Amino acid sequence: MRTKTLQSIAALALCGALMSAPPGASLAASGSSAAVKNKDEVVYANLASDGSVYAVRVVNRFEIIKAGAVSDHGKYRTVTNLTDTGALAQEGGSVAFAAQEGNFYYQGDMEQTDLPWTFAVSYSINGVKTPPQELAGKAGKLGIHIATAKNGKIDPVFYDNYMLQISLTLDSDTCSDITAPGATLASAGKNTVIAHTVMPGKDANIDIGATVRDFAMDGIDIAAMPFSMSVDLPDTSGMTDDFGALADAISDLNDGVGDLKGGVGELRNGANELRDGSADINEGLFELSDNSGDLIAGSAQIDSALARIASSLSGGLTGDLNLDDLEKLPQGLTQLAQGLRGISGGLSDLKNGFSPAYAALDGAMQGIPGGSVSPEQIQALYAVASGSSLDAALDTLVASYTAGQTVKGTYHGVKAAFDAVAPAIDELSAGIGTVAGTLEGISAQMAGALSGLDMLDQLEKLSDGLSELAENYSTFHSGLKKYMGGVDEMAEGYSEFDGGISEFGGGIGKLYNGVKDLHEGTGKLSDETADMPDTMQEEIDKLLDEYTGTDFEPVSFASPLNANISLVQFVLKCDGVKKPDTAEDAQIAPKEETFWDRFVALFRGKEE
Repeated sequence: MRTKTLQSIAALALCGALMSAPPGASLAASGSSAAVKNKDEVVYANLASDGSVYAVRVVNRFEIIKAGAVSDHGKYRTVTNLTDTGALAQEGGSVAFAAQEGNFYYQGDMEQTDLPWTFAVSYSINGVKTPPQELAGKAGKLGIHIATAKNGKIDPVFYDNYMLQISLTLDSDTCSDITAPGATLASAGKNTVIAHTVMPGKDANIDIGATVRDFAMDGIDIAAMPFSMSVDLPDTSGMTDDFGALADAISDLNDGVGDLKGGVGELRNGANELRDGSADINEGLFELSDNSGDLIAGSAQIDSALARIASSLSGGLTGDLNLDDLEKLPQGLTQLAQGLRGISGGLSDLKNGFSPAYAALDGAMQGIPGGSVSPEQIQALYAVASGSSLDAALDTLVASYTAGQTVKGTYHGVKAAFDAVAPAIDELSAGIGTVAGTLEGISAQMAGALSGLDMLDQLEKLSDGLSELAENYSTFHSGLKKYMGGVDEMAEGYSEFDGGISEFGGGIGKLYNGVKDLHEGTGKLSDETADMPDTMQEEIDKLLDEYTGTDFEPVSFASPLNANISLVQFVLKCDGVKKPDTAEDAQIAPKEETFWDRFVALFRGKEE
């Protein structure tokens, strides 16, 4: 009893001292300022079950290294000294107080309830959206959706630099089949703790599901703090080196396509010359074919005339030979020889037109690249061009290359026939020239014989010569008919080939345009990938920055006027889903302690 009395007296005496002389009163009166090493702010907020904020308070801690007067800033409705019984003076947005060395705490209830984030929490049972106050005791498939976003009314410094840790606890006895994509689930006794992290500068949409019965849930806890993480960064030099090799390969590909473009350009020029030369050949063959009837008819007349003359001379002067007609024969033979020489000249002109055209054709065909492009190389080109505008150009390139190989194969199959044209023209022209020369010789001999007195002696020789000429010319005429028939067939067949050459020339033109487009595309790809290693390193650095934090300098949440801020953190609590309190619970509800209760408890001893 004595001990209890002494304790009561001591308490009353100390209380009186505190009431009569509050700590720091003399310091405040002297007006000397305290030296504050740093200040911390812990922001507490109460949120309704749907995420709306209805109360925000800040607990301010000051580390005082020299006692004196302190002035702080913040728009508070009320302030409470949590360190001693000293008075806190509020004026406008300022709070003034006196503090001793050490830690000093006071609480301010904010006038506004905006936080750096907005929170929206919704609930459903069996797919039906349900207000949280109606969920208590329910059973079925539970769904909880939590959405966080940036609050544009608040300085974004906290949103951009703070990580959110959102957690809630479900009773494993009443909640099963819990799902929470992207969250961490942990067992804590009979409860399951669900934790989800939201990175700085990010919004979140969190879905939680469970099968529940007699449902109830404590509130959702949200903590926000500056993000910082120590991460051993991987060595990315090998990766960037690989990208450098890829960029070099793309550059080499572009150079190769440039060379291909130059080669196809030369092929296009050759194909154009081929097309023009082939058109000349086709025109010459048709002209020769069109004139073949007249040529054969003229040759037939010569053959018939020679046969009649030879037959007439073989009967002697006593036959039916008309000397007047005989005297006209040399002139007719000369005209015939001149006609044959004209044919021979036309054949020479044909050869002169055919030879350069054929040379251009052969050169262009030889310029077509051989089949050295493998299917694997073509597939590699398609892999590079995949998904880009180069696909269509590459299709044209491959189709034209295939057509070029087909034309080249066909040409090599008929090349022997082309090679035989010029020698055949030479042979025919030479034969016609020989015949013409022979006729001119006979004409001269006949003219001389007919003009001499020994005409009768020369007639026998003339008769023999003309008979031999008629016989040989008949053979020549038969060969001419066969040759001209071949020319007709060749003209008809070459017309189709010339059409193919024209199509080939057009295809080569399209091929060139396709390779040109391909080169422009590979050039653009090469330009865009030239800096790929540096670009990739920059992107890697940006990605890693999200996991290594930044050089964030803390600022005050209560007021931008506050200085020496070392830490600001947020502790937020959403209301849960509670069943109504029973009468028994109401009876045993604990009584809230006041500052005086806590103070007196310091001097209260154990009950005897």
